[in-house]
Amino acid sequence: MLQWQVILLATLAVFLLLAGLLILVLPDAHEGPEFFHLDDLHAIRALDFLGLVLLILGCALSWSAGILWQRRMYAS
Repeated sequence: MLQWQVILLATLAVFLLLAGLLILVLPDAHEGPEFFHLDDLHAIRALDFLGLVLLILGCALSWSAGILWQRRMYAS
């Protein structure tokens, strides 16, 4: 039996995780204003926060898809 809600949540989770990782690997010139300057080579910039939020959302959706799948598989 196909569970479209689980597939949709898992697919959305994968896209959010990929988007978050792609944002985190952008070069410094494209990341926007600097929030925290750590040293000459490292800084936390605006898009780093967006990438972190997308990764957290992707993990939460992935977790939710797993919980939904387990509830449907082991429903009593």
